[in-house]
Amino acid sequence: MSAKPLNLLSGMPQLGGALAGWQKPLSLKKRVQRVENGLVVYCDSVLGFRGAVQPLSPESIALKPEGQRSWKWLQIHCQNGTLALATDDQIVFNGQEFKIMAVLDYILNGYVEYHAVAEYQP
Repeated sequence: MSAKPLNLLSGMPQLGGALAGWQKPLSLKKRVQRVENGLVVYCDSVLGFRGAVQPLSPESIALKPEGQRSWKWLQIHCQNGTLALATDDQIVFNGQEFKIMAVLDYILNGYVEYHAVAEYQP
């Protein structure tokens, strides 16, 4: 008996084909901050990936904390293992800073979804 992929064992649909037609080459910057000589220094690394970025749906935004509803939210879809982002990571997309607020790992379906909120700009 040969080994079966995890999605076949679970009965979950594999969305790789559908995602492939929906995705396009994108890049974003992952921003890391550290303290050097008492000053905060930002270090950006560019991450290239194939994915889809779109505004978060109004229904999803309605579930967010009251103070954050009016801020810009993004939804990022990409294949598993493409981006290694975690909650609270900072990113820059199209020149705007965002913070990763949720990571939804649909490993059985072959993709991951991120929710990001625009950082406060004084």
